[in-house]
Amino acid sequence: MQSATSRLSKRLRITASRQPITFIVYSQDDLRRAALIAALTNSPSFSAERDQIIEVSAPDQTGRFSLRNGAVLLVDTSSERLNKEFVEDRSPSTVLGSFGETVSDNPMYDDHFALPLRQAGIDRFIPRARELAWLRSRAFSEGSSSTSRDKLARLNRIGTALSDIRVLHDLLEVVLTEARNIMDADAGSIYIIESGKGGVGFSGRKVLGRAERRTRAVAVKRANLTTQAFSLRFAAAQNDSCDIPFEEIVFPANLESIAGYAAITGEIVALDDVYKIPKPAPFKFNKFIDEKYGYRTCSMLTLPLKNTSDEVVGVVQLINKKQNPLNKLDLAGDPKSEIIPFSDEDIELATSLGSQAGVAIENVRLMDAITNLFERFVIACVQAVEQRDPATAGHSGRVDRITMSLADEVNKAKDGPYAEIMFSDAEMVELHYASLLHDFGKIGVREHVLTKAEKLYPAQAQAIGFRAEIARRDLKIEALERQAQLHAEGNASDEYLTAIRNELDEKLAKLDDDVEFLRTHIKPVFLTDDGEKRLQDIYEHPIKVGDSMLPLINKEEFESLKTKRGTLNPGERKEIENHVADSWKFLKRIPWTDDLARVPEIAGQHHEKMRGGGYPNGVLAEKTPLGSRLMAVADVFDSLTASDRPYKPAIPLERAIHILQAMADDGDLDPQVVKLFIDTKIWEKLKLKLVRLSDATDEQKAAR
Repeated sequence: MQSATSRLSKRLRITASRQPITFIVYSQDDLRRAALIAALTNSPSFSAERDQIIEVSAPDQTGRFSLRNGAVLLVDTSSERLNKEFVEDRSPSTVLGSFGETVSDNPMYDDHFALPLRQAGIDRFIPRARELAWLRSRAFSEGSSSTSRDKLARLNRIGTALSDIRVLHDLLEVVLTEARNIMDADAGSIYIIESGKGGVGFSGRKVLGRAERRTRAVAVKRANLTTQAFSLRFAAAQNDSCDIPFEEIVFPANLESIAGYAAITGEIVALDDVYKIPKPAPFKFNKFIDEKYGYRTCSMLTLPLKNTSDEVVGVVQLINKKQNPLNKLDLAGDPKSEIIPFSDEDIELATSLGSQAGVAIENVRLMDAITNLFERFVIACVQAVEQRDPATAGHSGRVDRITMSLADEVNKAKDGPYAEIMFSDAEMVELHYASLLHDFGKIGVREHVLTKAEKLYPAQAQAIGFRAEIARRDLKIEALERQAQLHAEGNASDEYLTAIRNELDEKLAKLDDDVEFLRTHIKPVFLTDDGEKRLQDIYEHPIKVGDSMLPLINKEEFESLKTKRGTLNPGERKEIENHVADSWKFLKRIPWTDDLARVPEIAGQHHEKMRGGGYPNGVLAEKTPLGSRLMAVADVFDSLTASDRPYKPAIPLERAIHILQAMADDGDLDPQVVKLFIDTKIWEKLKLKLVRLSDATDEQKAAR
């Protein structure tokens, strides 16, 4: 999902509601500046008691403010740039953002707002900025002192900050950044231990409208590293003095590499010069990067990251401790003159940081494993439901994809009814699970109803055939008996015999015609008004055989055959409709976390109608969640266009769109959602396999 706070949203929500913020709005355009200030002050997230706004209209007015703790600088990209040194000398806890037509590609900016401004984006930005300023103020110290007391205090703040991060990639970057800062290292890298020998370490899944990546990261006892195959994934790298493009690689965890040695032995490896490794050491330095990019690695500190069970979860490698941490190395001259070895104090601090980082990485790994476990459990539940009705296999997954894409388009909307609406990341995940589980209640529907492919069950269709055959036989017997009676009475003239045969042929022809009509309408074809009248006539006029009356269809069969569309009679349709209420009831029994609490409600209202009268509650549109309305359109569209239903052909795309529009006009579907679906052509973006009218068969063209 792309949102107005796409960069900030990657950070975990943190409780920092009372962090005071100073918003510094810089723009030489009076209208733009006023518009942003108005959006900030009108936001419910802005606190008039704690927050303040400083208005800046020229670059030479920087003396009126400072970029210290709690400052949020918002810069107009079309205005003259502020003094570079002034901005770079800001506090690490400062949050930087930009606004305008041109998106700034400067990595120092945390976010950008496109013009015209959207209030929803500002409303989401303020708490995110508040949280980010709070997190950074905890992770960074304001002073530049390198005393042991300051470093230990900073180490404690780092540990607290690490415990708040739940995204593995972000956590690794923070660990590496803080380790380098506290050790004054010019460069560094971090490795994660993975199961197996490498290869494909990621699996993809569609969530929030984008592919989420997951690793095979594991926690391993050092003894197992010597008996089982594990790999190290080069997961993050940083370098202040040399621009080296990052490329993920996977290599075996063994004693031949410095990182592998630290992982297997659990020992910290401190080297004054990697080009002068003592002879007994089993590892060697790989100088490929140095030779390719002209860098010079000298001092190195490599430490394993361990969890509370003394299991290795990764390795961090710090390179080139600098005498002056603010300077870049002179790679063209003699960089070694600016490099010093890592001290015993550094090793002690590194040990503490390694333990904290290891526990944090392990927590994130376990959270990721729990999330993956729940995701797979949900998918298994969906597959269990769909296995009961193979004809609809894949339906829930397709509804999920369409619904999430519609939600993504809502977030992208810059005008219209959705300009001020935005799904948060948590709401997108909530909608994802609700979409997958929207038909979960079908697990309680009787299987013969769930899989009913025709208006009558096979046994009922066979019974009609048996009755027709009995009637056909009895009519023939009756005709033969009448002919025999004429012969016995001596009146067997050709005229009488022919009349009996003609009458028999007429009755048999009508019987065959009625049976053929029933056979046709047993299938899920549309029943016209004339067809309903004929069906009523067949039911009310049983076949007269002698003195007895033989009905061709009974009352239950008649009620089922009266079904206008589909295959379900009113009672069966009611049972199917109850699956929505059952979905709600079943899902409410799951102890959802706070950020997923509305999954039962969203899943349970996807069959409500905008005018009311839907099911299970018959509520109006304003009482139906937007996620449910998006899902309703996705559900109907997939049901119409699915090509795997044995009881109906796929309806061509053009006719399906016409049906959606008609349902919107009738108040069955949300007209704004249908318009969004049609205008954005979701089916093309998802590359859905659909039947076009030009390629449709006669049966598909006639499908209703």
